[in-house]
Formats: sequence, structure tokens, C-alpha cells
Amino acid sequence: MESMNMESLSMESIGKSTGMGVAGMESIGIESTGIESMDMELGQSGIVQKTGELAIETIHLSKFFGKENQIRAVDNLNLQVRKGEVFGFVGPNGAGKTTTMKMLIGLLEPSEGSGKVAGFDIIREVINIREQTGVLPEPAGFYDNLTARQNLRFYAKLYNIEPDVREKRIVNLLETVDLTRAIDQKTGGFSTGMRKRFGLAQALINEPSVLFLDEPTSGIDPLGAQMMRDLIKDLNRSKGVTVFLSSHSMEEVEEICDRIAIIARGKLLAVGSVEDLRDIVRTKEGVHYLLEVQDIPISETAEIVKNVGGVQALEFQNGILYIHTKMKLRTEIAKAVKKAGGTVSMFEEEEMNLQKLFLKIIEGI
Repeated sequence: MESMNMESLSMESIGKSTGMGVAGMESIGIESTGIESMDMELGQSGIVQKTGELAIETIHLSKFFGKENQIRAVDNLNLQVRKGEVFGFVGPNGAGKTTTMKMLIGLLEPSEGSGKVAGFDIIREVINIREQTGVLPEPAGFYDNLTARQNLRFYAKLYNIEPDVREKRIVNLLETVDLTRAIDQKTGGFSTGMRKRFGLAQALINEPSVLFLDEPTSGIDPLGAQMMRDLIKDLNRSKGVTVFLSSHSMEEVEEICDRIAIIARGKLLAVGSVEDLRDIVRTKEGVHYLLEVQDIPISETAEIVKNVGGVQALEFQNGILYIHTKMKLRTEIAKAVKKAGGTVSMFEEEEMNLQKLFLKIIEGI
């Protein structure tokens, strides 16, 4: 669906829409990162607490394509991202993720609805948004015949960062992403992992308050992917940067995101923490427990548990009782077993990871 028009958050597409210094970039054929200057220094130390204030908000945000607007890439999206959180945005291919991100950073104008990023309107105040955001698109692209230092210096100059601040920031950013030894190497020779880390440094050159990351670990090895995740977590904790992360790696999203939105066919299906998403699935499908009891036979345990209100099904195998309930009944089941003289030696809920939750939530869409 998105591939018709706006599937890729490319450097080129971001650069062409940027209102600050892009004419100069295009004249020499360099691609833009889509990040503009923000002369606001964030705190350099300490933990920044998440607040109730919103970094991103959309109200009935929609984007239609086609001659008769028959293709609804994003359909009536209502989303709130709090300042200081890492927010995951996941969905199958063609779900509307990239289209949404492009509307948020001013690359696409909505068909309907409204939105704000860093307090600025996504239609009327795009330049303000670009001053306060950083973007790591997929794929990331750089001026490959320049060194890492020269690339960052080039962008820093576009954002009017003072020379003494600029040079110090370049060194600090490359140290942060573990590229100090490559500071004077041409980026054309960088590996995929190095390019991803360098892209993050480039996205941070203006010290943004909101950072958009599109598939930040795609195509890199597990060690490199974990390094990127750790960098993102540290950036969020130490600087208070709000992170809006789109990724197909459910393991990655589950590890680093405070809350997650699931979108499919342009519609928001669910939003919340992993535990919130588990509650959504529990409401739909019930709860599954594994129970092991000592001091009374398992057949007797099964009879006891079966009589607890809300238990829908159970079976036992190799001394373990598998219980399906309509709702959370851990306390009620444990009390019934104890009353009958049994001793609970193991009682666990079969918790779904984000991958399984995602598949359950989009099921039938």
C-alpha cells in the first residue's frame, strides 16, 4: 500500500523536503539526514524522568492515496507519545508505519486530521518540528567520499553550530557510538553496523528532543544490533530524548520500548506496555497456567481446580496441571489447593512474548 508512494524513509526524500540549507546540499549531490538544528542543550548528566507531557500527538490522522482516495494508508490514527519515553511502532508491511512517520516529520501532508510533534503542528509548523527532531531513516546514506568527521562537520555547519561546540560535539558523538578510531576514515568504507551507528551520531548532531528511528538495527549482526539498542536506551535515560521507533524486530521493541503501538491496514489496533498488550489478549483468549502441587495426587488437584469459578479447561501431563481460565485466578486457585492440603511447588502463567502478542492482536485483520 505504502510502496505506491512513501514506503521508504530515505535520506533523499528527507533532504529534499528540508527547508534549511538543503539547496546547498542538493547542489553538490549530497543526501540529507532530515535533521535540522536545535540550539537547545539537553542535560548532560543524571536521569531524566518521563512526564505526562506529550512529545507526539495525533488526532484522527489519516492519509489516503489513489485518484478517489480509495487507499487508506493511515486511517483515523489517534496516538499519544509522552515526553521521555521510548515508543515502539510496529505492524506488518504496508501497515502505514512509514506513512505515519513521514507525516509526523513533515514529508507528507495528512489527508485528514491533525498532529503535533514537540508541541508544533505537523502542517503549519514543519520547520519548527525539523529543528527539534532527529531522523535515522532506512536506508541511511552519507557523503561516502568524506570522512566521518567531515560528514558531521558538514551537517553541523548547515545547522549553524558554533565551531568550538561543533568540533567537540563531533568527537563526543563518535565516541558515544564507538567510532572514535574511524573518525578520519571515509564513510564509504564503513560496514553496515558502522553505518548504522554513524547514522545515529548524525541524527544527534543537533541534539534533538525527539528522535525518529526507522529499522535502526536491520541488516547488522546480533552483537552490533545489541550495541545499537544499548545506545538508544542510554540516550533515552541520560538525555531524556523521546524515541519513536519503527522496527520489525519484536525482540528489539520488547527490550527497549516503554509502550508499543500495533498498527495494521492503517488502523491502530492496540497501544500500551507489553503487560497491557497481554491483558488485551487475556481478555480475548483467557489465561493459561502451569501448576505443580505436592502432598496430594494430581487427579485430586485437578478436581479441586476444576471447581474454581472461571476455570474453563484443564489437563495434566508428567505431574504438571495445564489450566485455562477466563480471567486471572492465581490467588483463587492457590487458596483452593492449600485448603485441600496441597503444597504449591510451581505456579506460573504462560506469558506470551511480544512476537506472539503481535500475531494474536493482528489475527483476522
